[in-house]
Amino acid sequence: MSLPFNFRISELLPLARLFRASYVRDHAAFADLLPEDYKPKFLAEYDAAVQNVEKATRSSVAVAERQIITARIAAQLESLPQLLNRLEARLRRAENLTVSAKKFGIEPVRRDRNNDEHEGLTESLRTLLQNIDANEAALLAKGQTRSEIDFMQGIYDDLVADNTAQGSSLSDQRLLMAANVQLFRALYKPMKQLMDDGKSLYKGSDKTKLKDYTLRNVRQQVRQEQGGGDDVAKGTKAA
Repeated sequence: MSLPFNFRISELLPLARLFRASYVRDHAAFADLLPEDYKPKFLAEYDAAVQNVEKATRSSVAVAERQIITARIAAQLESLPQLLNRLEARLRRAENLTVSAKKFGIEPVRRDRNNDEHEGLTESLRTLLQNIDANEAALLAKGQTRSEIDFMQGIYDDLVADNTAQGSSLSDQRLLMAANVQLFRALYKPMKQLMDDGKSLYKGSDKTKLKDYTLRNVRQQVRQEQGGGDDVAKGTKAA
C-alpha cells in the first residue's frame, strides 16, 4: 500500500504538531471559513490520530526485543556442546540403560544446534531430556550432576519460551507495519485539509501565515530541527 505523501515517515509527527499549533492559533478563521468542518471535534480527532501514529511508530521496540531474544538463545547454546560431551562420556560407562548410547538422542541435538534449527532443537532436546529422566540413576552413578541436568532443562524451557516470543514478536510487527499505513493515512488526511484550507484563507492576504500551511516551508523547518539526515524511511506518494 502506498502513502499519500512523499516526505519521510519520521517527519509525519513533527509536521502534524506544527500544523496543529498553527491551527490552534488560527482556529477562529478556520471556523469562520468552514464552520461545520472545524468544530471542536476536529481537534479531538486530530489529536487521536497523532496518538495512534505515536504508538505505531514505536514498532522499532519489537525489533530490539527480537534482537535480545536472538542474543539470549545464542548465549545459552554456547554451553550446550560441552554439556553434551560430558553426558556422552558418562553414557559410554553407564549400565542398564533403557536406550542405547547411540540412540539416546545426543546426535540429533548436536545437529540441530549446529544447523541453527531452533524448532528442531526444541524437539530433539525434549527427547534427550526424557531419556535422561528415564536413566537418571544410572547417569548420576557415573558422575552426571543434577545441576547439569537442570541446566539442560533450563535451556529447553528458555528455548521454548524464546521461540514462542520471537514468533509472536515477528507476527505482531508484520501486523503493526500493515496497520501503520492506515494510521499514517488517517493522520495525513486532516493535515492535508489544514494545508488546503490554510492556503484558501491566507493566499494573497497573509504571506507569513501562508507559509505555516505550505508543506515545503514547514518540512524545511522540521528537517532543520532534525539535522537534515537522509537515512530515514520515506513514504511513497500515491498515484
